[in-house]
Amino acid sequence: LLFLVVISLVAIFPAFEAARIATAVTLGSSMNPEDLHRALSLDPGNADLEHRLGVALFYSDSTPDRGHGIDHLRRATMLNPHEALYWSDLSAACEALHDKPCADSAAASALDASPMTPRLYWAAANHALRAGRQVEAFRLFRYLLELDPSYAEAVFHVCLRAAGTPGSVDRGILADTRNAHVSMTFVNLVSRLEDYDSAYVEWKRVASEADSVAGPVTVAEAEPYLDRLISAGRERDAVAVWDDLEHLRVVSSADSMLRRDAVFNGGFEQVPLNAGFDWRYNPQPLVSATISDVAHTGSHSMRVEFTGDRNEEYEPVFEVVPVEPGRSYRLSAFARSQAITSDTGPRLRVRDLTCSPVSCLDVSSSGVTSTTDWHAITLPFTAGPETRFVRLAVWRPRSRGYPSEIGGVLWIDDVSMVEQPLEGSVGTMAESRR
Repeated sequence: LLFLVVISLVAIFPAFEAARIATAVTLGSSMNPEDLHRALSLDPGNADLEHRLGVALFYSDSTPDRGHGIDHLRRATMLNPHEALYWSDLSAACEALHDKPCADSAAASALDASPMTPRLYWAAANHALRAGRQVEAFRLFRYLLELDPSYAEAVFHVCLRAAGTPGSVDRGILADTRNAHVSMTFVNLVSRLEDYDSAYVEWKRVASEADSVAGPVTVAEAEPYLDRLISAGRERDAVAVWDDLEHLRVVSSADSMLRRDAVFNGGFEQVPLNAGFDWRYNPQPLVSATISDVAHTGSHSMRVEFTGDRNEEYEPVFEVVPVEPGRSYRLSAFARSQAITSDTGPRLRVRDLTCSPVSCLDVSSSGVTSTTDWHAITLPFTAGPETRFVRLAVWRPRSRGYPSEIGGVLWIDDVSMVEQPLEGSVGTMAESRR
């Protein structure tokens, strides 16, 4: 009988132990302090329960509970000093209570426990920044960006607010950066804040150190910066950035803007980048623009097909072209058409990106209608005194005659815009001026 009793007790004990652990786990999954206290009574010495109870108490509405919360957070770090989360939460709690030595020590311990976790560097760097230790914060931010470049925009936002000037951020964080994607985040951010000088300084550093930085700049990263330079009328900076992209072979230099012709990719031999100074598509209903194998010279042209029966204004494809204010240019191209039905056919249009009180350049060539073989289109024009960029587009205005609807296909190739000598700049303007 005694033997049977002993055997029964031995069998029952694991069941009780399992029930105890299961109850503790169930209660421990709650953030209710009462449940967590009961869980700790069932499983004392559990660091995770101490940590959860500490967080629950510290962030409660009761002031006395905050002190007890700190005690439990400390106990969690003592029970398991290798868990970085415990140290990080203890650091945040100590900082909230203005206990600087505790906050500093816990932040350092969190990094020691997990030296490759980006969010811990984010927390530690922000703590150092709030404590007024900018040099230390920037050092931690630099290491964070080496671990995880996706933090770049958040880091630069915080540092710009703290430092006040992009130059301080540049020297403190970017000076030793070898990641072009991180640098481009900074360039795009400060250019969005209209600090174009700081953006340009960092851009030139990236371009000059391209061989030593990690990963090339992409067109997608440079596009927002280029668009802002164009919108701000900073022609020289925009052209210099585009030339750098060509030098870095991010953009093909086969049609380099350094040559006399101002139009990039005028022969459509490259797939348009839809960005910068290359051709851009402007999607509209009932009209499509695609690269075609039908060409005047070379292998490709731009094909524009009108597929609707509406009398609408269309501008399906365009390119931003830098020009010199007050200079005269001659735009030329070759066009071919098939069954264009409207009396107001598509044409080439040149207009100022921003109309000023002084002038508003807006001229266009004659329209192409019906079916025609390849033929030349020319359009002389003079840039206004404040014109720095023009929008060169394939354009179809609304018709005022009959038939007003448009259908058919237009091909455009060998588009060129060449500056004319001053003595030859006077000539007839376009047939259409608005």
